[in-house]
Amino acid sequence: MSIINKPPEMVKREYELQEPIAVAVEKYATFIQSTPDHVVNSALKMVIWRDAEFRRWRKQQTSTEKKDSHTTVKAARA
Repeated sequence: MSIINKPPEMVKREYELQEPIAVAVEKYATFIQSTPDHVVNSALKMVIWRDAEFRRWRKQQTSTEKKDSHTTVKAARA
């Protein structure tokens, strides 16, 4: 196994930000000597992954998807 991991895949998306947020993101990126993309990715990770209710919902969605796909496979075999 390599010491340095491959960077995560980046996907280009387009979102609109409120003007004061866009300015703050750019200023924060300058402050930490990074890019606005990095600031937005990091901030979203912090918010989304720490939201316990969202984690429960995602787990429920995954369980439901697995049940649905399992049922579909059984139906296809019959």
